Amino acid sequence: MADLQQIADQFAKDLAAQNIAGLMMAFTPTGMGQAMALQSQMAAAGPPPANAEVVVEVTGTEGATSLVDIIFKGDDGSRTIATKWIDVAGAWKVDAIGLKA
Repeated sequence: MADLQQIADQFAKDLAAQNIAGLMMAFTPTGMGQAMALQSQMAAAGPPPANAEVVVEVTGTEGATSLVDIIFKGDDGSRTIATKWIDVAGAWKVDAIGLKA
């Protein structure tokens, strides 16, 4: 199985670039539903940080789930998206995603 850090880094790049095709491959059905809800959460939170740098942090595990934070750090603040990844037939997939408070 591929390294979670590498997979999460690519996911963050696809997220920042709004590469829908790349993102769709990364989700479980549960994660996809949460990603759809995330769009409205992001819109309600206001514009993303200007000139954002993307930082990916594998923060630990929760049972069989690996936790990864994707942080958009900009000149005017930061925004963190929390993700939970699971192994699906030997491939890492996002099973939960949401905006961290």
